[in-house]
Amino acid sequence: MNRIYGVMRMQLRDKFFLIYMPWIVMLSSFLVNIFVGVLLDGKTTIYTGGIMSIYCYMFVAGILILVQTFPFALGLSVRRTDFFWGTTAVVAGVSVLSAIALFLFAFVESNLTNGWGVDVHFFHLPYLNDGSAAAQIWIFFSILLNMYFLGFLISSVYRRFGKAGMWVGSIVSILLFSAGTLVCTYYGWWGGIFGWLIGYTAFELALWMFAGAVLYALISYLLLRKATV
Repeated sequence: MNRIYGVMRMQLRDKFFLIYMPWIVMLSSFLVNIFVGVLLDGKTTIYTGGIMSIYCYMFVAGILILVQTFPFALGLSVRRTDFFWGTTAVVAGVSVLSAIALFLFAFVESNLTNGWGVDVHFFHLPYLNDGSAAAQIWIFFSILLNMYFLGFLISSVYRRFGKAGMWVGSIVSILLFSAGTLVCTYYGWWGGIFGWLIGYTAFELALWMFAGAVLYALISYLLLRKATV
């Protein structure tokens, strides 16, 4: 437990990278959208996807955090298991706090300011923000965690198999995606797929995203156990 706590302290030394920077990126996008809303004098309803910037940042953070800290941690004789759980604890905590903050911004946007006074919908979006406060926080949390561990998995593959493994993995992924797209187009399955997805609430889909994050984390853990520095 002390070693895991030590890894947590190590990861939190650079608060700017994991805590401040994602919000700087997202709020910069938010200010641009508010500026556009002001120029339009609030006469046009704006639904923006700018909130995706924080999710994309978490994906990049999942890749970089392993690159930046894994060799250093092993150099300090930190066990791979302790590194994984310590890092996971930090990211889970950051994701929880970020999800709560995103919900609060969404609440202010939709209930107190009517789109920040210029009818801009940045944090509160239809479908994603349906349901109770707990459901909305869970949706934000699941997306953040899923994106982080997807990046972490990619970085773990590189750490375990090197450039050759990344090339093989990329080629196989592209081939599978292309084949799946071709089959769905040929047999006209896209309508059924989208209809099936629409039948679920955002909260229910977030459960699947959380399950995906757990799967990514498990595979990453197994890869890191045999990864070299």
